[in-house]
Amino acid sequence: MDLRQLRYFIAVAERGGFGAAASSVNVAQSALSRHIKELEYELGGALLTRTARGVAVTESGKVLLERGRWLLGLVDDIKAEVRTENREPSGTVRLGAPPSLGEVFYPPLAQLVVERLPRVSLELSEGLTELASDRLLRGQLDLAILTSPMPNDHLDYDTLVVEQTYLIGPPRDPLLKRGKLTRAEFKTLPRAVLPLSRSPFPPEVASRLRVDSSISMKRMVASGLGYALMPYSGIYREVAAGALSAVPLSWMHANRILALPRGRPVSRATRETMALLKEICGDLIRDGIIRPSRGARAGKTNI
Repeated sequence: MDLRQLRYFIAVAERGGFGAAASSVNVAQSALSRHIKELEYELGGALLTRTARGVAVTESGKVLLERGRWLLGLVDDIKAEVRTENREPSGTVRLGAPPSLGEVFYPPLAQLVVERLPRVSLELSEGLTELASDRLLRGQLDLAILTSPMPNDHLDYDTLVVEQTYLIGPPRDPLLKRGKLTRAEFKTLPRAVLPLSRSPFPPEVASRLRVDSSISMKRMVASGLGYALMPYSGIYREVAAGALSAVPLSWMHANRILALPRGRPVSRATRETMALLKEICGDLIRDGIIRPSRGARAGKTNI
């Protein structure tokens, strides 16, 4: 059985006769009849039966008709996808990221898309990991950058970078001014300002303040309300300006993950956007804005 025979059979079944089908596929009626007989012989039974009004589909023919339509539709989808690959990427990419990462990734991403992917449109949004994961599953995002997400059988993960985590406090904080902090000291922290998403703070470090804005969290910390955890990429401006103090915590890190919905076709525009995000990440590491955890490697992950 080949695709031509399948198309001929579907034409006869849908039009209810050989004459109308022959005209629609532009082939002689005798040739069409011969192909159908060859197909029936190969499949071991009648697919069509003659009636006073033309032809009707047998039970086995109904199976072939349903599967054949699906198969030809799939072939058409493959053709369209290959043609798209041979053209310039186009379409809309809906990307979500935590606010702290959106601040450093979105401006250079927008610039590169304008320069290199002129037919691609970006829809950029910000939200914590749990919200972005939910939007991916609902089909509201094509791609997201997540922070240490929970395992999910419906999402595919690709590690972008593993960032070193920093404890941040107000300017000239006496606990942090030494430039290092032990685990024992960390566990005795009096107060914590945490994001609404999951946090690596141990249970004994109780938090009375949880916010979904990195900007608000940094302002609270700067005012002396408590300490917080953030990768360097989220605080580098404030640290450089002396608005916050910070020390790295060698035993903590933040996994920055590129996430895609599993089983859903990924457009070329989305793949190109992923490549740009990885390129930007390399630039940010080179510039010292992102500080990877020592020994961490990016790549596929089975979270």
